[in-house]
Amino acid sequence: MRILFALLLLTGAASAADPPKRDWEPVELVGEATEYWFNRNWRSYYWREDFTFLLKEVGTGKTWRIISREPTPNYGYRMGTTYIGLEVDWMKKPRVKVVGVKAIDRQPPDFYDFKLDEPNLATAFIVFVETEPKVWKEFFVNNWFHKWGDKTDKAIHAFYADKKSPYDMYGFVNGQSAPFDSKSLEILDKNKDLSPSTFHGRVKTAKNTTFGYEIELIDLIGKNKKSGGHVVLFGNAMTIPLLDGRKPEKK
Repeated sequence: MRILFALLLLTGAASAADPPKRDWEPVELVGEATEYWFNRNWRSYYWREDFTFLLKEVGTGKTWRIISREPTPNYGYRMGTTYIGLEVDWMKKPRVKVVGVKAIDRQPPDFYDFKLDEPNLATAFIVFVETEPKVWKEFFVNNWFHKWGDKTDKAIHAFYADKKSPYDMYGFVNGQSAPFDSKSLEILDKNKDLSPSTFHGRVKTAKNTTFGYEIELIDLIGKNKKSGGHVVLFGNAMTIPLLDGRKPEKK
């Protein structure tokens, strides 16, 4: 039974949570940031933040439209994104480094009132800012993982592997490219009848696997069949940030 369960996980068992088939291109860009725009807004039941800017790429001179990946709400938890709190004077056109994907990785695939008709567009998963010569600090990290395409999946996992917070990862159990490690498979097998759906984990290098990386579970979340809410099946979920659900004041 355990072997069968592991095979289902590794092959991405059919689930409504599975993302659509994608084959997107990874990008790693360095350049000058201009026209930075930030918006914090109320979305039905939680506050979200997004940004965009233009990046003039070093070497090619190409101008890229960079957009943020949106926060991911799940059962009252905020499963990414993470803003590190780095103060940046965007008016000074700082040098930035962006790791992401050449696509609109958002649902729905739009971004406020922006037309997104630039020839070069990327969704940022990690944004570094050069705070002093050759010193790069994180400004933003995406934490929600799904399948982006074979090449991109490995490239993004490589950036997160063996790193501590804010490089936590979240996602649907049946929507991952990387396999779970042996201990995590045992946890999933033990809870297979309790509808495990989403998880909090970390990426580890695993040279003995075909993919090259594994997922180690930190917390496992399932659906509470009685209440329709959620239940923590493994871990305590205390390190998962909560959504900011404070309703805006009525004017």
